[in-house]
Amino acid sequence: MSHDQVSLKAMRRAVAALPERERSVFWLCAVDGLDYRAIAERLGISLAEVERLLAAALLAIDRHLGGAACVPDPVSSGAKPFASRLHRLARWLGFG
Repeated sequence: MSHDQVSLKAMRRAVAALPERERSVFWLCAVDGLDYRAIAERLGISLAEVERLLAAALLAIDRHLGGAACVPDPVSSGAKPFASRLHRLARWLGFG
C-alpha cells in the first residue's frame, strides 16, 4: 500500500471518528459546499455554533493524524481560502 493510500485511509478514519454534529457541519461545508449561514439555517443553530463545530472538527482531524494535517485556522485564514481548503480536502478524501 502506498503512502498516499495510507494517508487517505487515515483521513477517512479521522472524519468518521468525529462526533455527529461536527461531522455533519464538516460534511455540509466541505462536501456539499454550503456556506456557514446555510448550514446554520439547515441545522437550526447559530452562525457562531457552525464556526465552533467546524473548527473543532478540523482540530480533531489534525489531532487524529498526529498534527500532520496542517489544518488551517479558520479565523486567520479567511472564509474563502478556508472554504477552498475544505473543498480540496473533501475531494482528496473522495467525498466531493
